[in-house]
Amino acid sequence: MSDLALAPLATTAPAKSRWRVVRAVAAKEWLELFRDRRLVWLCAFVVALMLAALAFGYVENARILRERDSAARADRELWVGQSAKNPHAAAHFGQYAFKPLSPLALADPGVDAYVGSAVWLEAHKQNETQFKQARDGGVGARLGSLSLAFILQTIAPLIVILMGFASFSGERESGTLKQLLSVGARPRDILAGKAMALIGAIFALLAPAFFGAALALVFFVDRERLSLADQFLRLAALGAAYAAYLAGFAFLALGVSALARNSRAALVTLLAFWLANSFLAPRLATDAARAFAPTPTWQDFRARIAQDKAKTFGHDESHPAFVAFRDETLKKYGVSRVEDLPVSFRGLSLRKDDEAGYAIFDRHFGALQSAFDRQDALRAAPGFLFPLLALRPISMAFAGVDSRSQFDFATAAEAHRRDIQNQVSDNIIHFAHDKQYVAGPELWRKIASFAYRAPGAVFALGYSALPIIGLLAWLALACAFALFAARRLRPV
Repeated sequence: MSDLALAPLATTAPAKSRWRVVRAVAAKEWLELFRDRRLVWLCAFVVALMLAALAFGYVENARILRERDSAARADRELWVGQSAKNPHAAAHFGQYAFKPLSPLALADPGVDAYVGSAVWLEAHKQNETQFKQARDGGVGARLGSLSLAFILQTIAPLIVILMGFASFSGERESGTLKQLLSVGARPRDILAGKAMALIGAIFALLAPAFFGAALALVFFVDRERLSLADQFLRLAALGAAYAAYLAGFAFLALGVSALARNSRAALVTLLAFWLANSFLAPRLATDAARAFAPTPTWQDFRARIAQDKAKTFGHDESHPAFVAFRDETLKKYGVSRVEDLPVSFRGLSLRKDDEAGYAIFDRHFGALQSAFDRQDALRAAPGFLFPLLALRPISMAFAGVDSRSQFDFATAAEAHRRDIQNQVSDNIIHFAHDKQYVAGPELWRKIASFAYRAPGAVFALGYSALPIIGLLAWLALACAFALFAARRLRPV
């Protein structure tokens, strides 16, 4: 500040002098933040909390990964350990497809706890994912757990508010703002200096958490299943999103501080917005999304599928669709009896019925996911005003734990189920010459185990356009508001 007092600036000061003002204001602001031991200790506590959340996430995810790998091996042993039996009976015996854990779930667990971790693959039926952690975790788990994402989304903005609410109002109350303006410093230069200091503090707050997350990725990522470079790309995208989110709060705090009559009024206003953004807006947005884009209950969903499946013949040999398919097949092969066919008609009918079911499942599960997509879009729409609504879907998408990632896994699991059905049906078609036909363990071993490779960061980017636009709009609006407030800056 002494530099400014010794060298008054003309109102038309050149860019070099204005940059000197910006740097001086930033240095003074940074020094004051550092001298406030309460803020320093609070920031240190938050950093420790973030690192503890990361460590907890690492340990918890490592445990879950071990359990799923162990369960997948045991399930594979059960599958290949089947005795000789009819291949269709083996398809009914079924197997599980376990969802690999996304490494960045250690930072943002997303929807994983609510959507299940495994799909039961069986003949004739596409199942939903099972084993939902939230269902088994009691009330505490349903209310959410301490995660890095929760701290950055909810607690970090509060820290930014506490650092910035008195930036202008405090200087006005102490009289230093009047001195600063009297030497010719432009309000926008003062704003730039204070913003530089606050954003620098934000980066200092984020750096330990993201460095810790990067270190955890190095140890956690299975290089045979996932690309470490892709995980770092996802982490960089998360860092940019959280930086934009918190920088918006910095500009908002500066703008409110510039317009408020005093520091108390600025703090109360900012805390009211923080409460609305953190707790009120997500609840209201979720209720509105459910109202405007409703999803069916589980019972209704299954009833609609059953209604469509009733039009296929299944195992009912008296069903009109079965009779029509039999007559069509006999005509195709130029024979009059099923017994005269060169292949197994039972295998053909099983494959035909499965193919009819695939179209039904695709239509219903696709419609359900479309409803979830509409809900996600409705929730994210007000993200330019309440940035948590824009940040959450971005965070979950790049952490690989959003509804789209879940749908991609479920689609891959269903593709594996269909591959099993096709292989057992083909085996019956070509080798089953009578109803007593059985296949041996060589067929069970021939059917590969489920292997899922999660899509890359581009996949997350493709489904995050709306929330990304909302988050950038939030940052732009907060910047514009701070500039507007700086132009109306009053020295007293």
